[in-house]
Formats: sequence, structure tokens, C-alpha cells
Amino acid sequence: MLQKIKGLIRELGFLNTILHLTNYFFLRFKIPFRVFKYYFVAQRLYEKSLLPDRRGRNIGISDIPSKVKPHPCPRPNAVIIDRYQQGAVCLGAYKEHEFAGCFWYITDKYKEDEVNCLYKLANIDSAWDFDVYVVPKFRMSPVFLKLWDDASKHLIEQGIHWSLSRISAFNARSISSHLRMGAQLVGWACFICTGSFQLTIASIFPFLHISFNKSSYPVFILMPPKN
Repeated sequence: MLQKIKGLIRELGFLNTILHLTNYFFLRFKIPFRVFKYYFVAQRLYEKSLLPDRRGRNIGISDIPSKVKPHPCPRPNAVIIDRYQQGAVCLGAYKEHEFAGCFWYITDKYKEDEVNCLYKLANIDSAWDFDVYVVPKFRMSPVFLKLWDDASKHLIEQGIHWSLSRISAFNARSISSHLRMGAQLVGWACFICTGSFQLTIASIFPFLHISFNKSSYPVFILMPPKN
């Protein structure tokens, strides 16, 4: 156990490890508290593909409309409906007609479905991407890069050159993957939740927020780095 904790500290840092273990403790003993911490990152979009031309040719990317039932993205139906009602777009990846993954994005604002907060984009040349999902059997294949390349081209055609997103501070693999692709940190937020109560501490405005019901939530105005 001690070696596992040391490994987590190496991957996540001391504070994130403490938060992660606290959340695990709450879940393990069914204590009605949850801890979430997100990093907000910005990724520059480029027309040049990350995937070599010879790879991913048998993977097709197409828009998944809201009328598709059942939706192939493995999320609760209420969450799927809410995403489309907010104006989100879902791009699906299909390998020889088999669903392999999807990429969600929105170009204005997005109400988070895991905690109670709202993300707003300050720049018209930015999009918010979230829930890039790849079916487990395809996670060692080119599906992720194919999704990213096609989504990037699709967004650039709309005049969008930055994609912002949030990643869990407890997911070392996702953090590493984003950094390898050139993502830049633009802020972070930590949420402590129980029932309808939520305490938010963040590195960006509003910095500190306390809510006692679902109608009260922090609004984060996000923008890409200036450099």
C-alpha cells in the first residue's frame, strides 16, 4: 500500500494524491461526500494531422445526430439529452461500421454534468471539448488520433483555433496525454460536494464559491493563453 501511495505521489503530486485518497475513502465507506479536481487546459488546433496518412484509413468519422436511438456513447440518457439541448455536437468514429468512439464539443458555453458549474468561452475562436470516449477494445488503435484530427479540421473550418477542456487531476494518463499533445494549463478548480451543497476553490475567478442548491453555481470564463 505504501508503495502504491508513493507511486501516486510521483504521478499526481502530494496534494492531488491526498484529495484522490480522500475521495476514495468517501466512496469506500459510502460517506456522502465527493471530491473532484479539474485542470483546465487549452490545446492549439492545427490542420496538420497527428496521425500518419497510412494509418486510420478504415476509420470513418461522422456526426451523430440527437435522433439516433440508442445513442452509442455509453452515458446516461438524461446526460446525452442535456448535451444536445445545450447545443453540443458529437462526432462518432466507426471502424468498418462498428462504433469505436466519439468526441463531444460545443462552441459557446457548457454546463458541467459531473459537478455544478458553467464554463463560458471568452473568445469566438475557441471551442470546449469534453468526454472524448474510445471503446476499450480500440484504445490501442488509431481511433483517438483519428477523432482528434477530424475534429480539429472540422473546427478550423469554422474559424476555431483553440480547444479548451477539463481533465481530472486524478487521471495521470490523461494529464500526460494532453501534455504530450501540447496542451497548456490555464487554471484549476476543486469541488467538494455533498447533496446539494458544493464548495468550490479555484485558481481563476470566482476563486471561491459556496452553493446550497442546484440553481447556484460558479461560472468560469475560460480563454486560451495569450502567448
